[in-house]
Amino acid sequence: MELPKYTGKDYFILLLILLPVSVILSYGAMGSALFAEFRIFLTATLLTCVVFGLYFTACGWWAVTMKHRFSRESETGKKLFFMIAVYLIMSGLVLLLIFKLFEGIPFFRYRMDQSRFVWAYIGLGFVNIFLSFLFEGISRFEEWKANLRRKERLQQEFQQSQLQGLKSQVNPHFLFNSLNSLSSLIEEDTAAAERFLDELSKVYRYMLRTEADQLAPLSTEVQFLRSYFYLLQVRFGESLQTHIQIAPEYLERTLPALTLQVIVENAIRENSMTRQRPLTIEIRSEADGTLQVRHSINPKIMSDRTDREERLDELIRKYRLLHQPLITVQEESGRRTIVIPFIDTNETVWK
Repeated sequence: MELPKYTGKDYFILLLILLPVSVILSYGAMGSALFAEFRIFLTATLLTCVVFGLYFTACGWWAVTMKHRFSRESETGKKLFFMIAVYLIMSGLVLLLIFKLFEGIPFFRYRMDQSRFVWAYIGLGFVNIFLSFLFEGISRFEEWKANLRRKERLQQEFQQSQLQGLKSQVNPHFLFNSLNSLSSLIEEDTAAAERFLDELSKVYRYMLRTEADQLAPLSTEVQFLRSYFYLLQVRFGESLQTHIQIAPEYLERTLPALTLQVIVENAIRENSMTRQRPLTIEIRSEADGTLQVRHSINPKIMSDRTDREERLDELIRKYRLLHQPLITVQEESGRRTIVIPFIDTNETVWK
């Protein structure tokens, strides 16, 4: 059973304060009688250590519960209020238990003193308030460090993803196929060749931009994808069928840059396509606030399948690092559906 942890330092701090707090509480209850005999001092201190350790663990459970209940930064005040309020109630019950246990040990010859109880309660209350703010500060610091590490990892993921995307476009096969298509168009239709060259330059401009943002508006992604689709459809003809249907209210929502290109490229790399069995790719916004990419499935026979979906896996990891709802992949009835949540820029590490 895992003990509740509000921060990574909870039980380290407990080890530091357990003995001195136990001695102080025992002294608060018994006064100088605590030091009358060694066995009284030892028994009272050990007993208080056990009770305080259990009390600390219970407080940790309540703190973790409140942390999950009030997880937003704007709710910190409510979280601390409910934490401290319950701690103060629990403090009174724990002190009453300690005082009654002392009364029940014959050789202590102890009777509960209400004034000592009040002073012990006030003292423990201040300890609770101090520890609450201390743990909150430690928690904030740990979250800041974790966000910093996530941002560094995300930068690495993004750079790797960007490099992978660039390599997938700027490779001899893609250049050969693009130039071959352009050459055919020049001979057949000069106007079509000019448009092809224009769309090709848009694709490369988007892929090779020197100061690429990590997040991109859906409108920019769709604009890039239309150019990308044009190049692909010149090459594959009727073997590739595409459809984009995006509600206007979603066009300014954001995604990691090149998200759609990664998914489309993955679909084309994995599946064969012919005029009789074309690859259909549909991109549409949904009323639930997500983007869905659906495509037919006609798997290629691939000898090396080790990295066939490597870039899609990288995209899923990127969403995990951003603390966003994860991309989901579903396959049924010969179709694959990839559900892409939009990025909530208020919750990411880019602040």
